[in-house]
Amino acid sequence: MKPNDEYSELNYYIVYLQAHLSAHYFPQSVDRRFIAERANNALDTYVTLFLQGKPQHIAQELAMRELLKGLYVSRYDVVHTIIEEDCWLRIPSDEMEVKALYMLTKPVIHSILDRHEVNGDFLTREDYPPLRYELLAAINEILDGDEL
Repeated sequence: MKPNDEYSELNYYIVYLQAHLSAHYFPQSVDRRFIAERANNALDTYVTLFLQGKPQHIAQELAMRELLKGLYVSRYDVVHTIIEEDCWLRIPSDEMEVKALYMLTKPVIHSILDRHEVNGDFLTREDYPPLRYELLAAINEILDGDEL
């Protein structure tokens, strides 16, 4: 790979990761060092696999897995999903994003998320249903307190 091509690939991973982190409200979205390290790791994965003879699409897929490892689902995503699926009668769809962000300012919400160890791979685990019911109860209490 020519130096300019390598820079373009690195820039692609940086831009992609920044967009993903921002869109899902991950706290790392403002951590340039974290983003640069992840992008470098993804590029290293891609180049290593490609040089080992792996097809481009496989090298790219595995590089993206490295880039997004542990960052598939954010706390915001979990809260927003619950609001969207279970509070749609109480909250208009155009206000759901703001309400999810508002809920994330509440210590009780973070306490529940911490207790269930919510991280980027949480939705693939079996303890999602108990978390969902506990979060839904807390969200409804907050909404009741706000008279919504």
